[in-house]
Amino acid sequence: MSIIKVLSENLVNQIAAGEVVERPASVVKELVENSLDAGADKISIEVKDGGKTLIRITDNGKGMNREDLEMSVQRHATSKITDEKDLWKITTMGFRGEALASIASVSKFTIKTKESGSVAGYQLDSNGGETVSIQEVGMSDGTQIEINDLFFNTPARQKYLKKDSTELSHITSSVNTVALANPGISFKVIHNGKIVSDYPKSSDLLSRIAAIFGNATSDAMIPLYYGGTDIGIDGFVGKPAISRSSSQHQYFFVNGRPIQHFVLANTIKSAFHSMLMENKKPVFVINIQIDPALIDVNVHPRKIEIRFEDQQYMIRTIYNVVKTAVEKADLIPKGFTESRRYMSESFPVRRPEGDSSPMSFSSKDVHQNMMDFSSHVSSDRDVQPLEEEDVSIKAITQVANSYIVAQNSEGLVLIDQHAAHERVRYEELMNEFENQKKSIQPLLVPLQMELSGDEKSLIEDNLEVFSNLGFEIEEFGGNTFIVRGTPACLASEDLDSVIKGVLDDIIEQRSPSKFQGKVEEILTYMSCRSAIKFGKPLTLGEMQSLIDQMEDLKRPYTCPHGRPTMVSLTLGELEKMFGRK
Repeated sequence: MSIIKVLSENLVNQIAAGEVVERPASVVKELVENSLDAGADKISIEVKDGGKTLIRITDNGKGMNREDLEMSVQRHATSKITDEKDLWKITTMGFRGEALASIASVSKFTIKTKESGSVAGYQLDSNGGETVSIQEVGMSDGTQIEINDLFFNTPARQKYLKKDSTELSHITSSVNTVALANPGISFKVIHNGKIVSDYPKSSDLLSRIAAIFGNATSDAMIPLYYGGTDIGIDGFVGKPAISRSSSQHQYFFVNGRPIQHFVLANTIKSAFHSMLMENKKPVFVINIQIDPALIDVNVHPRKIEIRFEDQQYMIRTIYNVVKTAVEKADLIPKGFTESRRYMSESFPVRRPEGDSSPMSFSSKDVHQNMMDFSSHVSSDRDVQPLEEEDVSIKAITQVANSYIVAQNSEGLVLIDQHAAHERVRYEELMNEFENQKKSIQPLLVPLQMELSGDEKSLIEDNLEVFSNLGFEIEEFGGNTFIVRGTPACLASEDLDSVIKGVLDDIIEQRSPSKFQGKVEEILTYMSCRSAIKFGKPLTLGEMQSLIDQMEDLKRPYTCPHGRPTMVSLTLGELEKMFGRK
């Protein structure tokens, strides 16, 4: 007797449902994509109990006639492709012809549909994949699909569903994704009779971003655009101020299809190049338009991954587009609200570099700072917006010997002196390294350094890196090393402290990060160790000199660790704070 059997059609559909229908959100995704392919511009999603007991999708798309309705719930029945060559030029959201059959096989399923111009529509009812009835029904143009008691006949899957709020969050996340890809289409989500999300049609993507994530996020987005002969890219990438710890707010769309692509996401992070903390991820919404023949969308049952014919070209293009946009953008956090949000989300409270005790502000400090301010500002005229012939950012005073207060034509600019100088020093060292134009300052008196065993091993492992950066270091015997020359920008620094501090940092980190090679890692540490410290008094000339150096940089807005170097407070924001506006 044969042990190999042909499975029943219903069991095959249930197996397929395991790939396509993971949870209620999977059903919503598949059905909303069908609505999009049907040309709908208004889609309503109603659910009960997190989608476990009811999912109802209503659209105003083109609908179906009776014959198409009967065919639509059969496995591998689709209007999206006709032969093999169509697999290599997919332009629709769905094409496998499995979704409706799979969903119907694990639910009590009803579909109503009506074509434009038809007198009446048709309703098909099925139970566990078995068609019960087809009949005429009065309704508006479009399609409505209702799923009751999802997984009622597959309890093993049903028991893995989470609580209602969790399942609802997956549904809203799925709808948000599709809504970002289609700002010209209205979406509404209703849960247990209450409206959860309501996104009216929008003329542009930025308005849809504001509707979903709020104005604070949309205001911090940088526009992207690239119009190539075979690739088009547009969308937005968020400033470092709104970076996140997770990839939850990263969206790729290829020809309108939402996808996941780990490599491209990392490419975008690397394009920020030392503007983000290592554990932070940029926010982005990016649309890629490409010839369908140059991608393969048939690589994942749920269509969430694609394969590019020339992935390296795509990586290079995305990197250059994002890098160029970020470098041209004004990345200064705006106002106290955005700055506070950035710091609270991105960084724990930290001690100032070079100081072992927490910074405190006494009444004496405040009084002295006010005296300093008075000495720099002699009249009301001095604090007015700058004239065009003046420097763009003008230093005014220093607070707690740590922060520079300055002004520009728009209002106040507050500068973290350590972070700012850290960025300046980093760029100086990086430029010398990249251009191979080392500016070496010989030491009149060579420096002898006594190192520990660990430090000796580290400096031996990294002698070539130090040499490439402009240091002249050689072994002297035992644990002693001689420093005979240094990069010119570090000539006035305490080299023993700087070099040993860098070695301490390397010991703590041990291996370079995913996005930093060994050279860049050492540059980052060296910049931090040699930069102006918190608590160091600066003259007004020194403050202005630091600001002038910052203004010559490509990336002046963060230190190499990703902390902001400056925040701004516009005159308009000041007027609001004081009730004048």
